[in-house]
Amino acid sequence: MDAEKTVWCIAITFADTEKNGFVSLGGAGWETQAEWEQEWNRIPASPLGWDDPAMLILDKLDENGDRIDERPITAETAAALLGKPLDVLISEGREKTCFTLGEFLDRHPEMASRFNDARTHGNEGVSQ
Repeated sequence: MDAEKTVWCIAITFADTEKNGFVSLGGAGWETQAEWEQEWNRIPASPLGWDDPAMLILDKLDENGDRIDERPITAETAAALLGKPLDVLISEGREKTCFTLGEFLDRHPEMASRFNDARTHGNEGVSQ
């Protein structure tokens, strides 16, 4: 069995105000910290900053997967980096994202015993 390799990653996340959550759109990883830093520095921030209407975040993740930096990017940058139109990326990302505990348990019923699922305990008024 091979030892796990250390990987430094950059991810693109969509701040989804419609679904009230964060949607992972994609990303990439590098085996050397130098390549990772070079790529991070190559990707431009949105000239509109956090006011960019695309609501896209470039996340710099260290070798442990912890976010150590972030910046807004444009829709054009995300589409160019990920190779698909933004609407397709968002649609695909939403399909893979659970926005509520109810959605998560619908996809992973085997996890119900690990959560106090309101659906199985008769709690009223709990949003799913």
